Formats: sequence, structure tokens, C-alpha cells
Amino acid sequence: METLNLATGGLLIIAVAWLFQLYQVIKINKNITPIFIIGYMIGVSMLVISGYLAKMPVSYFELGTLIAATLVLIFVLKKK
Repeated sequence: METLNLATGGLLIIAVAWLFQLYQVIKINKNITPIFIIGYMIGVSMLVISGYLAKMPVSYFELGTLIAATLVLIFVLKKK
């Protein structure tokens, strides 16, 4: 049951990060914000941990998006 809560928490963090990014794009600027990327990475990390704790096979898609988000964060931070 705790893995379900972890997965739900991860998905909730991802949704909030997307809503934050949407607000930024509509109201402020069109750039990707580091806060969004970090929130997304935390949420995906929680999904990966949830799957591991549930003894499910590793989701390479989740790991792939985590790596991609890390690369995006690096490039966004370098750009500033």
C-alpha cells in the first residue's frame, strides 16, 4: 500500500510541476524553468522507487525520462 501512496505522490508532484510550467508559459515567459524540471525529476524518481519497492520490473521509460530531464536541467542551468 505504501508504494501506491508513493506513486500517487510522484504523479501529484509531476502534475503540480506541469501546472507551474503552464502558468510560467502563459503569464511570464516561454522558457522552461528549473523549478519545473526539478519537480518533474522528483516525481519520476518517486515512481521509479515505487516500482522498485513493489518488486516490479524496472521501467526503462521512467529511467529514460529521468535522464532526459537531468540533461535538460543541465542545459537550462548552463544557459543562464
